[in-house]
Amino acid sequence: MKNFFAFLVILLSVWISCDVSAEEHIVERGETALQIALDHNLTMEQLTQLNPGIDLEMMIAGQKLTVPEKGVSFEEFRNQRYSEMLRINDLTCSILADNSALCLLHAENLTELPLYDIRLQASVRGQNGNSGITEAGTVLMQILPGENLPAAVSIKGTFDSVENAEVSVLDLSRSEMLTASFRIPEKTYLQTISILPDGISATVTMEFFPEGLQAFQGKTVNLLAAAYDESGNLTGVRSLYSEFYPRLDITVYSVSGKIADVKLTAEVY
Repeated sequence: MKNFFAFLVILLSVWISCDVSAEEHIVERGETALQIALDHNLTMEQLTQLNPGIDLEMMIAGQKLTVPEKGVSFEEFRNQRYSEMLRINDLTCSILADNSALCLLHAENLTELPLYDIRLQASVRGQNGNSGITEAGTVLMQILPGENLPAAVSIKGTFDSVENAEVSVLDLSRSEMLTASFRIPEKTYLQTISILPDGISATVTMEFFPEGLQAFQGKTVNLLAAAYDESGNLTGVRSLYSEFYPRLDITVYSVSGKIADVKLTAEVY
């Protein structure tokens, strides 16, 4: 499994560039990556992130690098570029019993290719003046074209209520070399939802049909259960990463309102 993910990371290094606030820097003879980074107000890490798949220590004259336009910061460039590919929808943040915050959202893939290895950053400020920032990846590795995938980010801190909350995309990858879906087709399993009378929690059971038993035996399954209220608002997210079994159960809890429905999304590797 480790070798598989290492191989996947290599494949995902193929980047499809956007023209948002970007310009090309043509490497000149004798020019170093550090010099280029400093000239464009970038760190080496940021320059590397903008040019995946390029060995900055082995550059040659005439090679093209992607850098932000003059006057555009790395953060502005990153946010503009990623917003063309991934949109954050339906952001709501709740204060939990321990006074930490939980932000629920949907991440929508706006491109024609799957997106991978998505990292989000959530920031919350409470009315008491306390603030917190957390980075987190999406539960599933892949968001398919047009998919509006539920996600959650927990922010540690002591908040009385949420005065302001924002979620931005720190990183993502997409590649024409990996266009296949990791999704488990719904036709291969039976889904049963059991919502407790109080509506605060619900259990989803996934039982595989014979074709699923044959196809996924010995593989790893990643489940994402998303709970919704009667108005269709996202109220809870829970994940399960497990070896394949003929039957899998996952329980999801609501942080706001009663659960009326649960949607299950699953990947297999």
